[in-house]
Parts: sequence; structure tokens; C-alpha cells
Amino acid sequence: MPLVGSRRESPSAMTFDFSTRGTGFEYLSNQAIRLGLPGVDDPWGAARTFSLSSSPTEHDLLSVTCKISDTPFKQALSRMGPGDSAVVVGPIGEFLYDAHRPSVFIAGGIGITPFRGMARYSADSQNAEPIRLLYSARIPEELVFRRELDAIARAHPAFRVQYTVTRPAGSAEPWKGRVGRVDASWIRETAEPLARPKYYVTGLPEMVEEIVSLLRGPLAVSEDDIDYEIFRGF
Repeated sequence: MPLVGSRRESPSAMTFDFSTRGTGFEYLSNQAIRLGLPGVDDPWGAARTFSLSSSPTEHDLLSVTCKISDTPFKQALSRMGPGDSAVVVGPIGEFLYDAHRPSVFIAGGIGITPFRGMARYSADSQNAEPIRLLYSARIPEELVFRRELDAIARAHPAFRVQYTVTRPAGSAEPWKGRVGRVDASWIRETAEPLARPKYYVTGLPEMVEEIVSLLRGPLAVSEDDIDYEIFRGF
């Protein structure tokens, strides 16, 4: 698929938009793809799996958003220009948004990727089921999609987002919001008004394991009401 364009989302993250025009490619909110860059010499291989950050309601394109590390694959991806092609396999994955019940999204860092697509899908579909997003990053500059998420929340009352940062001292901009990790009391407070919500958790392995343990343990959430996806940085 040809690249339409790319953009910087944070100091460390970029989004890449690929054209699906004429391919018949369709996906559910919010599946993943396997993206290949043939010829790239990388010890991890010339392909990566990415959750899509786009929504099925955004026609004729798919988007992936990722951190740009110093691996050969990520460096080659960052250098792609409009018209350059990548091999796309998919859609794959079963981390799917259930639009028929309330949702609590819990994201750490670049784990926000699928939730951007789910929020966009809910808003574009005018879904009335409530979504509550708790989003944690090290510093406010790394809250990817922050402006867009705030805009969706203003236009779509069913969607609400709250942020926290864990290392505000490392930020170049002032932060007057919540500080600290996502904890059980914050999750409980957020979910309490909702009728048996489904919980979705995404982020690096340590964060996902911690949050899922809170859900299964002190929060006593049924296993059937928990879904999660682990992101890795290579």
C-alpha cells in the first residue's frame, strides 16, 4: 500500500497514513495489521504488527502510530515519503470495541493507539454508550492525540478522557493535572456510574500486567469483562 503522508504526534511518536483505495481492505474497530518493509535489515525482522489508530469510518485509508526507536525498521519507516509502498497483511487481531455496552479504556503511553480509532469510530457512529478513557504518559508532551481526544470529547458527550503524567519534572511545559500512575481508586471512581462496563487495557507489558491485576484483584472485575493488548517498543 502506498503511503499518503506522515506526521509527528509527540517528540517520540509518528502516525503513518496508507491508502486503501481500490484494495477492498476492510477492518473492524480496532484491529491490527502486519506491516512489512522489504529489504530492511533488522535483527527483529522486516515487519512489525501494529494496532490501527484509524477508524473504519475513515474511508480509503488506514493509519498506524508508533514510537520511532533507533531500530533499522523504525528508522526506515520514519524516512518513508508519500508514494512509498509497504506490504500490509491483515486485518488481524481480536482486540475489538463492543459498541453495545459502556467502556473503560485504560492506556499507557503509545498504548493509546487503538483507543484513538475506537473513540473516532464511536463519535462518527454517534454511539450513545459511554466511554471513559484514562490515559497515562511520562510527561504531557507524550500524551499522543491529546488535542484530538479533547476535541472528540467536546463534540461527542458519550466520550470522556482524563490524563495523568508520572514524571512531570521531566517536562518542558507546565502540568497542572493529575500526577501518578493509574490506580484502583481512580478506576473505581471512573467506572462506578457505568452499568457493567467492559475494561480495555493497552500499554507496555509491566503497565498492562499491573492494571489487569488490579481489575482481577481489588476491583473484582469478571474475566469476561476484561480485554487487553500488550505493546512492545522494538
